[in-house]
Amino acid sequence: MKKITLFIFFIIEFLFSYSQPSDIIWQQCYGTVNIDEVECIVKSDNSYLLSVTISSDGQNVSNYHGEDDAWIINLDTIGNIIWEKCFGGSESEAIQQIVKTLGNNFYLFGDTESNDGDITCENNHGYNDFWVVKIDNNGNILWNHCYGSPSVDVARDAISTSDGGLLFMGRIYSSGGDVSNYYGSADVWICKIDSSGMIEWEKTVGNIERDNGIKLKMISDSSFAFTGGYYESGGMINCQVEETGYGTDLWLVEMKLSNGEILNQYCYGGSYNDLGYDFEKVENGYIIVAVTSSNDGDVSGLHGPPGEPMYYDIWVVRIDEQGYIIWQKCLGGYYSETPRYVTQTEDLGFIIIGSTSSHDGDVSGNHSFEGGYWDDIWMVKLTSEGEIEWEYCYGGQGNERLYGFNIYKNNDSKFVIAANTFYGPSYDVACTPTGGNGVDSDVWLFELKDCAYYAPATPATPCGADTACSAGGAATVYTVAPAQNAWSYEWQLLPETAGTISDDSTTATVNWAENYEGTAVITVRSQNDCGQSEWSEPKYTQVFTCLGTEEIPAETTALRVYPNPAKDYVVFEFDVQSLMFEVKGQTEIKIYDAFGREVSCLPVSRKKTVWKTKNMRSGLYYYKTEINGKALSGKVVIRD
Repeated sequence: MKKITLFIFFIIEFLFSYSQPSDIIWQQCYGTVNIDEVECIVKSDNSYLLSVTISSDGQNVSNYHGEDDAWIINLDTIGNIIWEKCFGGSESEAIQQIVKTLGNNFYLFGDTESNDGDITCENNHGYNDFWVVKIDNNGNILWNHCYGSPSVDVARDAISTSDGGLLFMGRIYSSGGDVSNYYGSADVWICKIDSSGMIEWEKTVGNIERDNGIKLKMISDSSFAFTGGYYESGGMINCQVEETGYGTDLWLVEMKLSNGEILNQYCYGGSYNDLGYDFEKVENGYIIVAVTSSNDGDVSGLHGPPGEPMYYDIWVVRIDEQGYIIWQKCLGGYYSETPRYVTQTEDLGFIIIGSTSSHDGDVSGNHSFEGGYWDDIWMVKLTSEGEIEWEYCYGGQGNERLYGFNIYKNNDSKFVIAANTFYGPSYDVACTPTGGNGVDSDVWLFELKDCAYYAPATPATPCGADTACSAGGAATVYTVAPAQNAWSYEWQLLPETAGTISDDSTTATVNWAENYEGTAVITVRSQNDCGQSEWSEPKYTQVFTCLGTEEIPAETTALRVYPNPAKDYVVFEFDVQSLMFEVKGQTEIKIYDAFGREVSCLPVSRKKTVWKTKNMRSGLYYYKTEINGKALSGKVVIRD
């Protein structure tokens, strides 16, 4: 079991790896007293935008209109609310997708039943329309438009286009209004609008039976694809899957961006329901995740009973460019699993994220009650050949589910997931739903991070002076090169009696204790939300008081000391004529190290005295001499 807090710090070696599940680094919960259903999450520079459908007002909710509203929350990188705002009218609205576009603006794509409030469309077509709202980075509405037919229109997905426009997809149940064609039962409708909301083209995809589109993605500069399901071949659906009439088959369609012309379509499945939820274009083909209750045809390995409505597996299908299946795999246990997301990793494997209610088969560690009605969030890592590398459940004792486009991938080792929770606090879930346990759900937002990959690196040895004076509480500055993955730094001075240390990220200043003398040790370590690094290798500084070693300016003494800094020798040269007196008696120059220990005693020659320093250790040295009762002193630096 993972230990969960708002921030969890681990001391861990830095290791690049995709071979283990990630840790929950932070989590937050949001909600009202009723069911709050999270729809999607996207990233905006250094913040996130979250869409939640709410049906009541709440403590942190502003601008609530009534019935179901779309509650848009702007969050910082650890889930704190920057701003929030409700969008809607007196009836029901939901925003299924938030899409970033040019100029740091956003499209909100969903559906609406209202004709008031924020819905200022001139052409609301009927019972339920598609609704597109363009907002700026602060949530201000730039414009909004309604699209669709006179009947029910159900929003599914939307993506931005390079021209600043929007491509969106939904399910329709009639023609009329903006819908040119309707084939029957339920069709997929795709519409391209420009940056001002004007329709450039629209197309209905389907036939007389039930057709469904779930996920929409660009696959090149000039084409896109969607996945979903169809009930029966015929019309424009040209598929060769054997049909038994028991359910839908997985459907993947490639289309032109310029006009919606169908380029290719691929169909897969068995005797029962098979429905595509997400896909990704990969080298030489696609990876697709679907739900399935089949165990024949293209599908094998189902863990539960075939054809039962409460017993689904996640079905992963890898196809080549011609649409032939390279491999397929069912993931799950006896009860139901539903995928929401698939991505390819840098090692050419795959990560799948969804929900599970099973406690057996491929699933281990499910925190929820057993019985098939309660879910955990389930994350699975597959190799490039479809073998399970690892799997992990995240959740509490009750029910945690994913409903929409609830996952944002920063990279292979860092995901932010927006789920719904019905029960807490327990296990991974730290909050209690606002409406009460098991009754209503709140949004459970958390970040997963592989701390073996993100652990802060140990900094290099600090740079700074080898020697220092403590007289008068003098200060010495130390620096360190930035360490990988470091968010901040902690500095340490030992012994503590040597002085005080203050830091500003990669720079630290030591104010030495008055009259301290001895060896000081300076170390630094880095830290981030995964924990702290080891301490760096120490930087040693020899500290001395410097008392009684004040220098007398050369112009006063007529004594020149050179070179300084020195390497192999130091010359002490007196200008006897400038001194206006003769050197009388035997005079010596005594040399001391930083600890005040005498290291050399040089008889003074009449004009030049040479100190050979080739074998001396690098550092700061002090000299003292006396000429005719006049004391002279100073410093010399020896370098390698």
